[in-house]
Amino acid sequence: MELTTLEEVLAEAAKLVEPTEPEKRRVSELAARLLSACRQEFLEREGVVDVSIEGSVAKDTWVRGREEVDIFVHFTPSAGKKMLESTILSVGPRVIERLGGRHWLRYASHPYVEGAVEDIRVNIVGCFKTEPGRWISAVDRTHHHTEFVRSRITPQLRRDIRLFKGFLLGCGLYGAEIRVEGFSGYLSELLVISHGGFVDLLKSTAKWQIPAFVDLTGRVRREDASKLFPNAPLIFPDPVDPSRNVAAAVSRTRLAELILASKLFLREPSIGYFMPEAAKPSEGEAETSSSHELLGIIFRAGEKPPDILWGEIKHTMKGVSRRLLKEGFQVYRSAAAQSGGEVLLLYELSSLSLPSLGLRVGPPVWLDNAVDFVRKTLSREDRAAGPWVDGERLYALFRRRHVKADELLREWVRKGQVAISRELVDRLINAEILTSHSGLIERIRQNEGFSAFLKNFLEGIATPVRHLVKRC
Repeated sequence: MELTTLEEVLAEAAKLVEPTEPEKRRVSELAARLLSACRQEFLEREGVVDVSIEGSVAKDTWVRGREEVDIFVHFTPSAGKKMLESTILSVGPRVIERLGGRHWLRYASHPYVEGAVEDIRVNIVGCFKTEPGRWISAVDRTHHHTEFVRSRITPQLRRDIRLFKGFLLGCGLYGAEIRVEGFSGYLSELLVISHGGFVDLLKSTAKWQIPAFVDLTGRVRREDASKLFPNAPLIFPDPVDPSRNVAAAVSRTRLAELILASKLFLREPSIGYFMPEAAKPSEGEAETSSSHELLGIIFRAGEKPPDILWGEIKHTMKGVSRRLLKEGFQVYRSAAAQSGGEVLLLYELSSLSLPSLGLRVGPPVWLDNAVDFVRKTLSREDRAAGPWVDGERLYALFRRRHVKADELLREWVRKGQVAISRELVDRLINAEILTSHSGLIERIRQNEGFSAFLKNFLEGIATPVRHLVKRC
């Protein structure tokens, strides 16, 4: 049956994002068992004063298929960071194993234990029990976040929060981790609450300009927030702690994609916006032609927490782009992917090689270093012409020793002439640097995850737009 109205689409979407009663019972029962086990194990430990369920399960705002149980172990501030970490890391794994699950360690502001019990993801996190404004760790606010949302939520808002989270998932915008740079669950909840519902929120976001500002409590002026968060594309003061921007993780690109997605959905509602699978590229091999000039770097990722690794990846990706631009390449776009133990940095250039001669722009003649530019130019063996004066400035032509992008990049990395993450230098020195003319496409197709990424990259369609493409 074709859905023709906004109401029909939302009614059908609600069925996709709302967990069934058996699913709710299953998650609720596991959360109760996990909470009971944690209380038995942790409350007898020195420094522990409480154990609670937090996150979307505590607020009943989790999206079907995205169930995750967060247990927070509250320590007295006098316990100190070392005691908190050692207790969580020693007791947390035992609790998960006791329930028949498997676990692994994660590291954010401090270590925590992640695991899976009955195929449901669980987290055991340590925090300090503090009063608002006296935070010791980044997660001390979480319990206050839970209580704030629960104090403002209604059954209708709970449904609309799930709709908005499903919408973000379908558009590839959900998640505050560095890899995504999107909207966290807490921010999603606050946005819906502040606008009174899903549709009213989209009507608002469709009209946003960047930077955007939302204040739920009315206690913060836009002018003051802009000074406090000068470069943020979206500012949403935390109602629990107004000195913190809840939307700090949201990038300019992700915010722009939400604005575009809101416009497109309101103009032509579709259930596809709530189905992440519908936004994926069509199946089949990626179509390449001589018009795509691709440069790729493939290296081993190593064992690192995802946020740390992706911080390094994004810093490196931007550093390589800047170096290519500085040398004279035109970089159309770049993107990164991780699949298995490998990372791929991919660039599309206007050309994979430069002219044999390069133009160097010198200083204006009235500056003292104009003489230095003249002398250095005349002494260089690779000088092809110059120096000459055009207008008020000096210029010269030099012969390039390397003109191919892959050869130049390899040399820059080896000589430390490109701004890349220090932790990735050795990996890039030993990386595969390939082009679409030297086996890059075939190499990418050897990794299934990279193959899908390549197809998506070459199609070059923003995720929110894919839903429109599918219908055209």
